[in-house]
Amino acid sequence: MSPPPHGGARPGAGRPASEPTQRLRVPESQVPTVLAYLEAYRQGTSLEAPRPLSLLPSTVALTAFSSRVPAGLPSPADDDVEDVVDLNRHLVIEGHEPSTFIVRVSGWSMIGAGIFDGDEVLVDRALKARQGDIVVAIVNGELSIKRLGKVDGKVALLPENAHFKPIVFKEGETLELWGVVTRCLRNLR
Repeated sequence: MSPPPHGGARPGAGRPASEPTQRLRVPESQVPTVLAYLEAYRQGTSLEAPRPLSLLPSTVALTAFSSRVPAGLPSPADDDVEDVVDLNRHLVIEGHEPSTFIVRVSGWSMIGAGIFDGDEVLVDRALKARQGDIVVAIVNGELSIKRLGKVDGKVALLPENAHFKPIVFKEGETLELWGVVTRCLRNLR
């Protein structure tokens, strides 16, 4: 007897037979957010889905000092206050608030660019990616963060870690650039 053409029933696979389904329409720009939320739900992790920064109120104002702090020998900092900095205005390109997201990085392929496992990066979906930019791309249905480049004249996603191989795209393969990484946020404590 030959197996069913699609693999047949598997224990625990699919939805419960008694549970109805419903088709939902989601704006294309929100598909990654919805998918991330569903994946977090399936894994039982935090249900806090990534949200566009424009939905977050701009309530943090920090004092910026005019003096620079040397990374060598310490010197007394002067008390000259230069300005108050609104972090949203400081970190996000003006007018790009609806298209800017924070994405948490998983893995070590970008350590040469100073992006480590667990770091958060700001990704601007309104920017057009250029060769050399660090991008978040959709490769075979999964998000990946790499540097956009070329290998032997072909478009490639380049890791910044010698232990990882470039992803080179051949004729007929597709690459979807999800957004351009503009900043890396790291917790140092």
